Amino acid sequence: MMIKQAVLVFLVLGLTACSGADHNSLPSNSGISNSLLEDMPNDRTDSYVVNPDVQIFIDRMALDHDYDKERLELAFSHIKVRPTVIEKSDNQPESITPYYEYKTRFVTESRAKSGYQFAKENEKWLKKAEQEFGVESDVIVALIGVETYYGRITGSKDVFTSLTTLAFDYPRRKDYFQSELEAYLLLAREEGWNIGETKGSYSGAMGMVQFMPSNYRKLAVDYDQDGHIDLWGSEADAIGSVANYLKHHGWVTNQDWFVLAQVTAPKKVVADINRGRVADTDMATWSSLGVLPLQSFLPVKTGLIGLRTSSEDMTYWLAYENFFTIMDYNPSRRYAMSVLELAVSIGSYENN
Repeated sequence: MMIKQAVLVFLVLGLTACSGADHNSLPSNSGISNSLLEDMPNDRTDSYVVNPDVQIFIDRMALDHDYDKERLELAFSHIKVRPTVIEKSDNQPESITPYYEYKTRFVTESRAKSGYQFAKENEKWLKKAEQEFGVESDVIVALIGVETYYGRITGSKDVFTSLTTLAFDYPRRKDYFQSELEAYLLLAREEGWNIGETKGSYSGAMGMVQFMPSNYRKLAVDYDQDGHIDLWGSEADAIGSVANYLKHHGWVTNQDWFVLAQVTAPKKVVADINRGRVADTDMATWSSLGVLPLQSFLPVKTGLIGLRTSSEDMTYWLAYENFFTIMDYNPSRRYAMSVLELAVSIGSYENN
């Protein structure tokens, strides 16, 4: 196996050294963005193109999707590992920051007011989405608000390098990110993007709704029907795409999100607090365990959410299915609760 990998690396080095193109420039018709030149490796031997796993990936793209192999060789030869991507992936605030601190980034007066303005400017599209997909407009707006502050913060790093780093230098989730890298390259070809020109988050999420490439391909919609899906510049497309995503993942029209709950014996239900991402327990069972709703409730199954609302206090909710649908967008209870709290704040602006 080691001999085969050594031969593969030797062949790759030979191919890249003999390509005939200046490593510090790109042909105008290469299909590769010149932005990759900004942080390119000093030498091809320091680039991803010499990675044997990348070569296997390139071969598979060529075989399965008839992708231009030379274009991929050229693109991977102009990028190297991006360490900050790995660092951020290991230190996500959704996982390490208590809710009472986490929410201060998103549930704010300014973000609620901006959400109200965004809703006013896009009333036509929000009403249309609410009718067609059954998702409340405040939830759509709040989700866009939490993701990118209504399109103000969509990410500044090229998606290609970020996804490649996570696909080949982040073993914990390499399979997922290799599939997203594959989806990105297919999307770039479908949309006519130069590889590397698309900017996004450190994890490769794109546009004002921060769709990963696979979701962009499957669930993004041309809501303004101008013949082109644009999740950066079209607020209509963003609204329709968020609504389509939530509906696809099971959003229940006109269903509440959660009710406040009292937990009389936390140690008795410690294994049930923040367990899984599904509403799977009926109210009678919760009552027998000492978990009691403090508001009027629906006679359907719920899941028990517990978040720290101050340094000393833990607050509990019984969450309906829609709460967990938000978690399909981002698998963090802190995130889902922030989206829904912001939605309430935006609704308060609309009602005043």
